[in-house]
Amino acid sequence: MILKKPSSTKTMSWNQVPYQRHSQGGGLLRVDQIKWRRTIQELLKAKDADILKILKNDNFIPEWSGAVCPKCETGPEGHSLQMQSTALLLRLASVPLSVIHLVTHMNHKAIEKMNRSLMLLRKAHVIKAEKAIVFGGAPRAWRDVEVDEATFDKKTLTPMELSDADRHAGKNTIWEQWGGLVQRGCPKTLVLVKLNPAITVPRAPGPGAMRKVDWKPLALKYLQNRRVVLHSDSARSYRMKVPRMLHDVVVHKKKQVKRGGKWIWLKPNYVKMSTHKLPDGSKIKTKAGTQIIDRAWRFIKERLRRNQNAKASSAMMSLQVRSAQWEYWHRNDDLWVCTGEILKEYTAGFAKRPGQ
Repeated sequence: MILKKPSSTKTMSWNQVPYQRHSQGGGLLRVDQIKWRRTIQELLKAKDADILKILKNDNFIPEWSGAVCPKCETGPEGHSLQMQSTALLLRLASVPLSVIHLVTHMNHKAIEKMNRSLMLLRKAHVIKAEKAIVFGGAPRAWRDVEVDEATFDKKTLTPMELSDADRHAGKNTIWEQWGGLVQRGCPKTLVLVKLNPAITVPRAPGPGAMRKVDWKPLALKYLQNRRVVLHSDSARSYRMKVPRMLHDVVVHKKKQVKRGGKWIWLKPNYVKMSTHKLPDGSKIKTKAGTQIIDRAWRFIKERLRRNQNAKASSAMMSLQVRSAQWEYWHRNDDLWVCTGEILKEYTAGFAKRPGQ
């Protein structure tokens, strides 16, 4: 029996236009195909001289020859370097802090301090590296950039923290909302900005889309005269005209229309084909959508731990978001090696020998 080949649900013109037209950062690797430089067995079995050599080669310990360590002989517990490096390796592998405490018997306060120091290090590096990120700018090609916003938490303010207008209107809820930009094919261009949404009533489903007062400086800073195609949802603030920027929109909401005298629901549109006419008269076809930035938000939310210390408008929440942003930049890299590189950059300021 000869089976007929099923017809494709997509047209040939649709299949000819890739969603990601340019790639600058490589594809996504499977976790079971990635190997890091160090393993738990190697760190635990290393002798004292060997663990020092390993940590120096990986930039976790600076060269203190002729200098004095500012933290020398100040630890009350005195964990070995083997155990400390193992706990750090587990943390880089996204193992929960409570599990690290169970398998290492290290004090949970020491593990939490290590985690906080790591997030502070990542945040400082991310803020510095974001200043060098550039979108588009190719001499002939037009790059695809996606923008969206996400909400991570909310908080109810006390009457003493509210203004008279908000108190009379019954508005007492603030939101932890961030906006993001990312260029398709280059995950290391993810830029996050903390937004300032309006205070809402307690039962509001969310703070709403990004406001124009937040979007305008972001668009002028990163997208003006950069030859990019912006992909966004149907929020009105994104309609602002920016020089040398094209705009695609998808509607993430089902719509009710009348067909043949009956009302039917149309499914939301997440990806659609768009054709743009460039200033030189040529045309390009792109696929509008926010699939890349949506996956970035999911990646970040999986790494947030909301508790009494990490909540809306708190410093710990900002630390967690920046730390997750750094992990997204290096999601295909060896995090052990990447951590050593930013540690080398950080310790270069105070690990100096006499006479330097």
